[in-house]
Amino acid sequence: MSLGTSAPDAETRPGEEAGDGGYRRVLSLLDATLLVVGCIIGGGIFFNPQKVAQLTGDAGGALLSWGLGGAIALAGALVYAELGGAYPRAGGVYVYLREAFGRLPAFLFAWSVLLIIAPGALAVIAIFFAQNLRTFLPALGTGSERWIASAVLAVLALVNARGVVLGSRVQGVFTLGKLAAFVVIAVAGLCWSGAPLERFAGTETAPPSLQSAGIAGVWLALVPILFSYGGWQNATFVAAEIREPRRNVPRAMLIGAAIVVAVYLSFNAAFLRIATPSAIAAEPRFATLATEAALGPIGARIVSVGILLSTFGICAAVLLANPRLVQAIAADGCFFRELAPLHPVYRTPARAILALGAWAIVLVWIPLTGGLLDAVVFADWVFFGLCGLAVIALRKKQPNVARPYLCPLYPWLPLAFSACALAVVVAALRNAWTGGAALLAIGAGLLALGLPVYWAFELRRRRTG
Repeated sequence: MSLGTSAPDAETRPGEEAGDGGYRRVLSLLDATLLVVGCIIGGGIFFNPQKVAQLTGDAGGALLSWGLGGAIALAGALVYAELGGAYPRAGGVYVYLREAFGRLPAFLFAWSVLLIIAPGALAVIAIFFAQNLRTFLPALGTGSERWIASAVLAVLALVNARGVVLGSRVQGVFTLGKLAAFVVIAVAGLCWSGAPLERFAGTETAPPSLQSAGIAGVWLALVPILFSYGGWQNATFVAAEIREPRRNVPRAMLIGAAIVVAVYLSFNAAFLRIATPSAIAAEPRFATLATEAALGPIGARIVSVGILLSTFGICAAVLLANPRLVQAIAADGCFFRELAPLHPVYRTPARAILALGAWAIVLVWIPLTGGLLDAVVFADWVFFGLCGLAVIALRKKQPNVARPYLCPLYPWLPLAFSACALAVVVAALRNAWTGGAALLAIGAGLLALGLPVYWAFELRRRRTG
């Protein structure tokens, strides 16, 4: 597969609209919406309710936390809808931050995502996929997980390099599949007619006696909840390839976020109908055991299939979206320019896709990857908060830019979203500090390393023009 430099308009086909930077606008509203959903829903939803139950202590607090997290996610989607409609360019969030606050904050966002957050998530999720695949294929054997994870990432990188439509179809199919699994589980739980289980069958230890943790518990529970809700921003990276982006990017954000909120709330309500918060808090396998209680032995298989579809689907979505961010900063002179050209035939950032996939495979083989991801993932919410402020800054700085969608309750909703993002960052740093100050220091050091990297590329950009 040749990865030569592209001619910006040479490969635009009849009936196709040319996008920003030589991309083709070939993705529909449905494609973009499924990408939003696919980038948000991963395997964490099968495990984070246990953390939330431990932190909140009762069913009301747990559902309040998930509902509040959903409200914050929808507020974020409203913020990003205005930015995505006004600046429908490849790179998404990078473009918004660059236009609002300059090149350095924009680069630091890209650096945090591309160094650890995106490839680290790919590595961790791919390994998790491989571990669950072994429940269906025991012959794979112990110790094969990292090889399977590497193979999955390599295949998905090649698929996405071959074309955005092909990559979008693959991740769309898996997104629809995992939504179907979630619907089955939610309906089974909501139709549960018995009293909530105080203890799951087969659980060896007695569930703890939980007490409501109040507002503090809800606040701390927002950390795992909002990390479960995060990911809608990834769809902005492919804005240059979405048809009628000024209309469809905002719609995809809002529709996709609303679907996820509905799925998460019904999912958690279903589990809390089957089991008490103390039973959920005590059992890491609560999702499997609760679904098995509602549907019988097939319930465990449905959860396993849901996990496989979710983890594979989110890997496909992340490898579809994030290389556009790599390409955008490379084209801007803030990263290796060799990653900027689009493929002359497929019109994809093939070099960036393969580079990000390769880095994720390297992280698959580094045992500390999961810890480093936990240590730096709070940075995502730092930049989420900056995007809330970017709405305000850009309305003042660039008032003449067409804004087909305006964030409601301006400026209070963007400010409230930024304040919520700050609260999540503080809570995440508190949790990370409690879990190990040394690892947090390493994470902070990796993020700080972006400063000399930026200055080096900026110096080269100014010298070469």
